[in-house]
Amino acid sequence: MIAPSHGIIWRSHIKDIINEYTGWAKNKSQARAVIVYDTMWGSTETIAMALYEGLQNEGIPVYLTNIRETHDSDIITQILDAKLILIGSPTLNNGMMPSIGGFLTYLKGLRPKNRIGFVFGSYGWGGQAVGQIEQILKDLSWDIPVTALNINFRPKKEDIDTVRKTASQLAKYLHQQNKK
Repeated sequence: MIAPSHGIIWRSHIKDIINEYTGWAKNKSQARAVIVYDTMWGSTETIAMALYEGLQNEGIPVYLTNIRETHDSDIITQILDAKLILIGSPTLNNGMMPSIGGFLTYLKGLRPKNRIGFVFGSYGWGGQAVGQIEQILKDLSWDIPVTALNINFRPKKEDIDTVRKTASQLAKYLHQQNKK
């Protein structure tokens, strides 16, 4: 029997559960991506969709979610074994969306290691959200190999082209890291 301090009690599948916990404790991850975002007027969502398409075109399995539609625990479950984590938020009142802030508080508490992080967002005036999120990922000691994207107002065609190129860069980096 496995009876953790919180969660369900396992009376069967003990070997499978121990294998899963061992992988989580060793921070094992797979060459796949998770994109978590919130959006105010659709601009950050447009960026998220272009990243999603770009990564998929490079053969990377991707889990995409608007944080308002998925419970934090379900997102964390996806992050547990994903190597590449992309987080996006527009700037609201000189900061990130509260939904992303709450999620990052939860993520910081779990402290997943050996991850590749990427931050994206949109803004009208200040643009501070992207830098704030990136600092949190740096505090987690995540690898941040590609410069964040912070797009002013609605993404234009040339912005979307840049987003897709960025997705390609991230995919190539992920493939390189997976070979090590």
